[in-house]
Amino acid sequence: MNLITPTSAVVMGGLALAKVRYDQYLRFMVPLMGMPLVAVAGFLALGAALS
Repeated sequence: MNLITPTSAVVMGGLALAKVRYDQYLRFMVPLMGMPLVAVAGFLALGAALS
């Protein structure tokens, strides 16, 4: 979650050094953060169904 939080000084400093706008960064990161979210939700549903 720290990779998409705009209050993280490391992320914002790195984006400023690389001259990448935050909206461009979010368009890149949201699908990458969405894939583990879907996988974890699936594993939780599977675990709940099996127990």
